[in-house]
Amino acid sequence: MSLLEHKKTLALCGGIILIGGIFAVTAHSKSTKTATAQDLNLSQTAPITSLDTAKVTDSVSSTTISQVGEGLYRLNADSQPENALATKTTVSDHGHQYTINLRHDGKWSNGQGVTAKDFIYSWERTLDPKSKSEFTYQFANIKNATAIAAGKKAPKTLGVKAVGKYQLKITLSQPADYFKKMLASTTYYPVNQSAVEKYGKKYGSSAKTTVYNGPFVLTNWNGTGDNWTLKKNPNYDEAKSVKLNHINYKVIKSTTTSYNLYQSKKLDAVTLDGEQTTQNKNNANLKTVSQGRIGFMQYNEKNKTAANRDLRTAMSLAIDRQQLATKVLKNGSRPAKTFGIKDMMKNPKTGTDFTNDAYVKNTVDYNPTQAKKLYKQAQQQLGKKALAITITCGDDDASKNLAEFIQSQLSSKLGLKVNVAAMPFTAMLSKVSSGNFQVNLTSWSMDYADPIQSLQILESKNGSNMGHYTSKAYDQALANSEGKDALNQTARYAELVKAAQTAAKDQAVTPLYEGRTGTLVNPKLKGVVYNKFNGNADYRLAHIAN
Repeated sequence: MSLLEHKKTLALCGGIILIGGIFAVTAHSKSTKTATAQDLNLSQTAPITSLDTAKVTDSVSSTTISQVGEGLYRLNADSQPENALATKTTVSDHGHQYTINLRHDGKWSNGQGVTAKDFIYSWERTLDPKSKSEFTYQFANIKNATAIAAGKKAPKTLGVKAVGKYQLKITLSQPADYFKKMLASTTYYPVNQSAVEKYGKKYGSSAKTTVYNGPFVLTNWNGTGDNWTLKKNPNYDEAKSVKLNHINYKVIKSTTTSYNLYQSKKLDAVTLDGEQTTQNKNNANLKTVSQGRIGFMQYNEKNKTAANRDLRTAMSLAIDRQQLATKVLKNGSRPAKTFGIKDMMKNPKTGTDFTNDAYVKNTVDYNPTQAKKLYKQAQQQLGKKALAITITCGDDDASKNLAEFIQSQLSSKLGLKVNVAAMPFTAMLSKVSSGNFQVNLTSWSMDYADPIQSLQILESKNGSNMGHYTSKAYDQALANSEGKDALNQTARYAELVKAAQTAAKDQAVTPLYEGRTGTLVNPKLKGVVYNKFNGNADYRLAHIAN
């Protein structure tokens, strides 16, 4: 989404992941009671919203697509791209031309072969303004993509063409050394044109109106249900390497419920809340993994109160992030220093972590005295003695606990009246997408390790910039990092730092924590590949040991 996704969406906290304005928990693991059947029982905190790559914005849906679909590349444990459907990649013309050869044995679940045209059709369809995709920005490096998304050019002008059935030629308008990582995103997955034309607007809205080319196929999902099953795909090109027969999912919003189900061996993995993580700190089956996720508050700058920078900064300085991480989340999450997480990138000259270079004093620090001063200034600017804001968040336990902590901090340190509006994921998404909010407690999950993964969603024209933050200096810094400085590591790094510092000073968003999570996993589960950067689990080669 990982939106991204992948990956790239908007979420909450605890064990949750956000993408473009959505959140979702990611469960990992293995089956404990049905080892001979090679079946897993896992949970999510939110339902699937769509299996259409042009419409997906949340991590639950994106994660599901990554298991039932396959793209050119996949990311390994070190967040580096490795071949999936691609067999050979040649980069030429100073990084502007990618020639990618494809496997000849890729198959869709409807029996048709996966070809280069399936990728072209998928990308052109996503970029077509009619699709209203929030992730068109991910294609910005490809020639004409931005103009197509803006409706200024036809989708057929996209800088990609098929050479025969099994070769893609991609022309970039601006090179990027992380382009192969981007191509691993579910946003870049192929789509079967015959299936889309057959099902029309219903494509991706249920298990039966979707076709698949990945290790698994989806069953038992009617488009709205809280239960679904992934079944081994017999048409997958590497089906012999897939050992799991089924992965059964159910939506469980309560961490207490999911924990109890794990203990009774009805779930094979469970994402723990803070208390549960503390209780299991000596449990050999506990995994603490990075989520590649930054938790934050985003503000609707079209709302007069939320648009006041002094108020936003006052709110940021009134929050004790260390206490938030150790007393509320209690899952290994770290206080945020900037709008990004550790290990995204290192300074090419000094080796310093990006989060340290991008940090700006008195933007994320706990400073009640300065917070009160700025709050009074905001009161004067807004002409009100009593200010009130409403924080919109998910209705899962982790999100509500975090929102209540922030509510307490802002009320006690500033005197600000804070209302918490907790609601189901789909309702929250609808409100935020339509601009019907003041403050949204959310998070952003990154698909691969690069600061652009988080910073890009604050660009003024980005579809995931739901707070409508606008800054010419910010946009220019990112444009430089993706344009003239794209292949100059030192210069690009400096522009990314400049963008992050600009957002910090503007309090474009209020970074809260770097997401990590504690997960209990069935010890019999073997072969799962966990991405070290964002914790994503790949079950393609997983199996249950006897």
